[in-house]
Amino acid sequence: MEQEKAVEVEIPVIGQLLRRPLKAGKVLLFLFDPDSHWPVLTLNMVAGFLAKGNDVLYVVTSRRVSDVREDLRKRGVDPGPLERDERLVLSDAFTLKTGRQSPEKYSLPTLNVADLSIISSKALDQWPAGSVRLFENVSEIVEASEEKSFLKFYRTWTSRLVTSERIVIDGFVRGVHSESLYNSVMASADAIFELRTEEMDGRLESTLRARSFKGGPIDTAKHIVRIDEKLTATLEKVPQRS
Repeated sequence: MEQEKAVEVEIPVIGQLLRRPLKAGKVLLFLFDPDSHWPVLTLNMVAGFLAKGNDVLYVVTSRRVSDVREDLRKRGVDPGPLERDERLVLSDAFTLKTGRQSPEKYSLPTLNVADLSIISSKALDQWPAGSVRLFENVSEIVEASEEKSFLKFYRTWTSRLVTSERIVIDGFVRGVHSESLYNSVMASADAIFELRTEEMDGRLESTLRARSFKGGPIDTAKHIVRIDEKLTATLEKVPQRS
């Protein structure tokens, strides 16, 4: 019996570090400084996935969803038709923090892990293999939970997505959780990246480095994340000093 061919996904922007497309069912973990270019990097990944035909669920935590739509338009992506066809779902996890009711069709009513477990289970079957679930800042769930309860939820959550052949991209803020929590979530990841804010030649730069990938060799050199006026992100390798 002929085996069904595995779905492969090209990862925008950071694909040059991975040097290969990924088989669906992988977890990519980003540890980021809160003042880095992480929100713009996520925007570029979402735009790139959509351009390649992948469905995307983007859980937005740091700003209004309307601002994300505006930035997608700057990147040359019209979110309207994509949202109507539900190829793009923008889930509002920002308004919850203001104490107001979200105006969006999709939103998180809570960051409680028990409730999120039920919500994520119900939504799982809506997404085809090769689709992408990008959660901008999972640290906000950790902060609303006890770490042990969060880790139990997180392992189940990611396992469900992996076995249903999604690409999982999760961001965690660096330096705010226990070392054991970071070690546990890193153990669940197939690839780990670090996004830092560093002073270089008298300027503050967002630097990105691939830390590890279970699928083989990658480019682990440090790169500066460059952002132009259209919010396009590119990676520039930091030159080695003699």
